[in-house]
Amino acid sequence: MDKDTEFVKLVEKVKALGSDAYEDCVAFLSHLIACRSLSGHEGECAQRLVEFFKASQIPCYVDSRGSILAIYLPNTVDAPLADAPAGSVRQWLAGEMSLARAAGRKVLAYNAHLDVVSADTPEEWQSEPFVATRRDGRIYGRGCCDMKGALATMAMAMVLNRGLADASASQAIVLGCFCTEEEAGEGLAFRDLCEEFGLQPDYVILGEPSKMQIARGQRGKLECLIETSGVCAHTSVPETGDSAAYKLARAVLAVEAFDEAQRSRYGTDVENVLQRTTAAVTSIRSWPESKSFVPDRALAHVTARLALGENLASLSSKLCSDLNWPDAKIIPVVYRGRSYKGKESDWNSEHPAWETAADSPFFCALETAATHVLGAKPPHKIWPFSTDGVYSAGMAGIPTLGIGPGHEEMAHKIDEWVSEKELLQALQLYTLLPAVLPA
Repeated sequence: MDKDTEFVKLVEKVKALGSDAYEDCVAFLSHLIACRSLSGHEGECAQRLVEFFKASQIPCYVDSRGSILAIYLPNTVDAPLADAPAGSVRQWLAGEMSLARAAGRKVLAYNAHLDVVSADTPEEWQSEPFVATRRDGRIYGRGCCDMKGALATMAMAMVLNRGLADASASQAIVLGCFCTEEEAGEGLAFRDLCEEFGLQPDYVILGEPSKMQIARGQRGKLECLIETSGVCAHTSVPETGDSAAYKLARAVLAVEAFDEAQRSRYGTDVENVLQRTTAAVTSIRSWPESKSFVPDRALAHVTARLALGENLASLSSKLCSDLNWPDAKIIPVVYRGRSYKGKESDWNSEHPAWETAADSPFFCALETAATHVLGAKPPHKIWPFSTDGVYSAGMAGIPTLGIGPGHEEMAHKIDEWVSEKELLQALQLYTLLPAVLPA
């Protein structure tokens, strides 16, 4: 049998496995949607995953932050117990990855996050936000798109991979990296999980919603504060003071001018998304908060989406070059939350843009697999938003791509939904990919 025929048979087997398991996958997704897993409160969702993998006899471990590591190995081996120390798991897994690579197998990491944003106005939803509702070929519920649809299909695909163990001699090890707190601090939990268990994947697939198109990269993200100081005075004699509010106003206008200049230079076409940095002032405050005083302190929050090569230093330099820029400090925002297991965070909100080439072997393998599952070659694009790829690609330099069920514009929205067609496609693709990675 030639390779093309073998591949077609493999795809047919994967499609059949996915179709047969689809309703079980939807049931699992429904359980996940029922978990109100806001950032820092993902414990119930994590426990659902642990129970799923335990029932499926997939080795599964919880790190000190509360993220989940599930491990699919093509060969049946004795794994450490679920409550084994991280060092023991790390040592065992390092040995397994070494043996796999010596046999020509790769190590593939699937990444999805457990947390969702809140649903503050449930009365505006057509159905309960935390109850999965099937309607007109869609599943509705908070997090179904961002990104529990990918979470459920990745987890189920790891189980289905056992049905392909004899179909591909080069089937990859799969690391299910299911992380906390992505909505609050992209990359933080993914980094901690990889460092705690010594994970060194060859490739990473992000399951963020992409309409089942291939995302080759993303703009970076930066959150910073602009702070100005002055001299307080009574409003009856403002000339005796020095208004921090007026200084901040000039800084805010400089941010606006920078953003307009970037838009004028690069336009808004998606082809230029990695060349253009956007910056927006999202909140403004001043102190004392009194109508009778000239404020001596003012603060603005700025969120920027960074072009390739842009960072806090380069953005600060460009803002300060504005002729109207005042005496002001630019301060990076630091995420200092606490995980549901009580682990503290200290994570700068400054993340680089990244890109994986469209002619890379990893991209070609994903494109080929997706084409056979979807029935047509998927478009590719750059995500304008931020993901856990800021760690895997932007910081660790691991080849990273994204593809997931759901439309990006539905993330965080009222009546959030995901297409059942895309869910099935994702389940089949995530099942197929470990068997077709480049050598």
